[in-house]
Amino acid sequence: MRIGIDIRGLLTGQRSGIEQYTLKILEQILKIDQHNIYVLFYVSYRDLDARFAALLVEAPFLRQANVEIKKLIWVNFPLLLHALWKPLDWPKADLVCGGLDVMWQPSPRLLPVSKRCQTVITFHDLVFELFPEFYTWQSRLWQWQMSYPYLARTADRLIAVSRNTKNDLVKLYRVDPAKIAVIYEGVDPAYFIPPDPSILANLRQRFNITEDYLYYVGSSEPRKNILAAVRGLEYLKQQEFVKMKLVISGGKSWLNEAIFAEIEKLSLKEAVVFTGFVTEAEKIALLRNAKAFIFPSFYEGFGLPVLEAMAAGCPVITSRVSSLPEVAGEAAILIDPTNQEEINSNLLKLMTDAVWAQELSRKGQARARQFTWEQTAAMTLNILTNGGK
Repeated sequence: MRIGIDIRGLLTGQRSGIEQYTLKILEQILKIDQHNIYVLFYVSYRDLDARFAALLVEAPFLRQANVEIKKLIWVNFPLLLHALWKPLDWPKADLVCGGLDVMWQPSPRLLPVSKRCQTVITFHDLVFELFPEFYTWQSRLWQWQMSYPYLARTADRLIAVSRNTKNDLVKLYRVDPAKIAVIYEGVDPAYFIPPDPSILANLRQRFNITEDYLYYVGSSEPRKNILAAVRGLEYLKQQEFVKMKLVISGGKSWLNEAIFAEIEKLSLKEAVVFTGFVTEAEKIALLRNAKAFIFPSFYEGFGLPVLEAMAAGCPVITSRVSSLPEVAGEAAILIDPTNQEEINSNLLKLMTDAVWAQELSRKGQARARQFTWEQTAAMTLNILTNGGK
């Protein structure tokens, strides 16, 4: 078979959860399957050729013998391409790729293909439908014109990263549940291994993390509810944990001004540490040494940071909403993200009950071992090659 992979999302210059998902699955699929041909598709406008060259350095497995690279050579004006793809349904990506049996999109994007090519699309969440107030008007406009309901209904198969996302697809887009496969994400084995102590020592020195800390990793967009973590930190400081800090890793996002205003209001500027993006090794070091991982999100399609924290042995406090109970099971503290008192009381108990914290750590690692990228890739490959039969 000739299997197309839409890798445009890997060339945005970002490394969010979807990009990580795409690379991990590609790496494992190419280990499993050296028989079928994998055709990586992208568009060559702007500096994407240079970004693709950098991607090959980062992910050398993409140079495997059964991998082909095909690009649509386009003028440096992506809106023109978009204008042709939506109303005219042209040019056909599978023909650009020299003919395909199936095209997999690791996240939904406009991409015309001919009738002879099947399409499989992974949907991670529909948070923009459920919580439009968490997005800027520009982002909402972009999401509207991407025609996600149309893409969901016309694809041959859909992959949902959780039962919660599958239920949303059925409810909001009226998709036939029979064509949706639920395939969970995985966790890298490196999270179970203690990192080099020098990594944490360097982080402590760089960011002045001299005492115990709570940890959060992810974007700072409103739905992540970082305000609840900041207020939880203030509560702990009132309970004699005066040197406790909150360490936040990840890039700045939209509509996050309220976070900085709250930090200023509560006089926590020295206690809340923003590291920006960190490497995988640095993230693992921060997780393994945190007193707790706090993730009070209002909504998640899967919640990979929760899984990674559990794998690293860090006690987790997260929300009992959306997909998060599916991931955490009984191995994390589940809270109502709108109930600050509940968040505070569980944080305090975790800080003062070492036995409970150790038990959560043990349960978390046991739970995380049930999620592997090898399993995710094998199930995805089954969908791509025979529809999941």
